[in-house]
Amino acid sequence: MAKIAIVSDVNAGLDYLGYDPQIPVLRSVINFGEEHFVDGVDIKADEFYEKLSKITSSIDIPSTSAPTVGETMELIEDLISKGYSDIIMYAISYELSSIGSTFESMKQEYEEKINIHVVNTKLATYLQGYLAIEAKRMVEEEKTVEEILAYSDYLIKNCHAYFVVDDLSYLVKNGRLSGVSGFLGGLLKIKPVLEITEEGKIVSKEKVKTHRKAVERVISIVEEEIKDSKKVKIFVFHTLREEDAKQILDYFQLKYKDVAECELHMVTPAVGAHIGTKILGVGYFILDN
Repeated sequence: MAKIAIVSDVNAGLDYLGYDPQIPVLRSVINFGEEHFVDGVDIKADEFYEKLSKITSSIDIPSTSAPTVGETMELIEDLISKGYSDIIMYAISYELSSIGSTFESMKQEYEEKINIHVVNTKLATYLQGYLAIEAKRMVEEEKTVEEILAYSDYLIKNCHAYFVVDDLSYLVKNGRLSGVSGFLGGLLKIKPVLEITEEGKIVSKEKVKTHRKAVERVISIVEEEIKDSKKVKIFVFHTLREEDAKQILDYFQLKYKDVAECELHMVTPAVGAHIGTKILGVGYFILDN
């Protein structure tokens, strides 16, 4: 019988669930100039966002460094030593980071020792993490690798997320916002509704003039997309907008109490470094059509 390990990366936000999901994660480094912090070890969300909120120039926007090949190999070898036959890695969208492709490059090197499966979630934050949590649950139910991968694929194909940022400079500086070259000057003066596409890219879906109207538009888009579903999982995300996020959460919980389970999550620092403070977003998985 296969012994399956579920792993992910720090972008999935598994550090902020309030419990240990016992899923190993590869950790990125956050670089504030000459200061370097391992996400979740040297710096936690509260301290990170406090530090981020004091930035006044785009020059000081932090960057991130992906986990190294050596760290990836160390994790794989540790799982081999513990007798695992298979690893399923739930990676942040390949369009946003090289973490998944680095892990995937290890397949051939370890093919005689362990089976490596990498899921390009095409997502980030706890939308990505939810896939790993569900996979871990299925491992505990003794599901096969094939069953786990098939359900992960179903969830990815039935997921969508939208968000509003307070300052687009973060996404622009770190190269995470796709297709903006033609209208960047105008984009920085408005509050666009951003989406994570089916390919896992972050793009501007609609241009909106004010933050409030952009958030209202996010809610209305999600409502339109889930209106005929029988069972939905809804996640509200934020960075330093907890009260606003709670209001959105309460709205969905009240209106969709018969069909939706709703959760509130803070965006982990490795993702926050690329999108900034005061983010509000809504994502969902349709569990039953």
